[in-house]
Amino acid sequence: GFIYTGEVVHRMLTATQYIAPLMANFDPSVSRNSTVRYFDNGTALVVQWDHVHLQDNYNLGSFTFQATLLNDGRIIFGYKEIPVAVTQISSTNHPVKVGLSDAFVVVHRIQQIPNVRRRTIYEYHRVELQMSKITNLSAVEMIPLPTCLQFTSCGPCVTAQIGFNCSWCSKLQRCSSGFDRHRQDWVDSGCPEEGYKICEKNIDTTETSLYSTTTLLPTTTKFRVLTTTRGSTTSHLPTSLPTEDDTKIALHLKDNG
Repeated sequence: GFIYTGEVVHRMLTATQYIAPLMANFDPSVSRNSTVRYFDNGTALVVQWDHVHLQDNYNLGSFTFQATLLNDGRIIFGYKEIPVAVTQISSTNHPVKVGLSDAFVVVHRIQQIPNVRRRTIYEYHRVELQMSKITNLSAVEMIPLPTCLQFTSCGPCVTAQIGFNCSWCSKLQRCSSGFDRHRQDWVDSGCPEEGYKICEKNIDTTETSLYSTTTLLPTTTKFRVLTTTRGSTTSHLPTSLPTEDDTKIALHLKDNG
């Protein structure tokens, strides 16, 4: 079970841009008791997988768990029924993951081929939780760390000491490290070059972070790349099933650009 957070729909949704309390080969259609429900009260979105079974191993039993996304940035995974150790779930037919992943999409036009665009998906951050910790009646709370995007003016942006190299782009009126979901706008607006300039106005350093630190395991920030191509011909989709190593597969889609 996972929540896909990307804007580009493709065959490799399990590769990146997900919020996964427990991604595995679940199939709600194999049992009448299985449901996937969601509820949004304006401050929290809750998605619950209730009595779901693995498609390729029904006899392992049913799983019940949920993900809660709060408007203050916190994410909570809750587990009610986990009948088997997560580390024992097979990833042969579907990746098994617990955690978060995000990426940005960059669109490139191919000069030699008119009306064709290539979309490249760069994974810039991933949080992987220890699967051995996922048991009955357990929960994980993830608390957001400060990022450049929280700053709304130049001074606090360029003087921020939060572990990111924050720059201010006056054209977009945005603070960024250059590596987030708005990467395309950042590059197209010339922000990488502008980011080295000094603020035009006096620096105001009164803005501070209200976010707490987190006890999550350290993660790497190396990029994983997926590529899609958009043109005017028919689609050519991969026929192989996604695997645990799905982030290393290149995807090529073509449609009207």
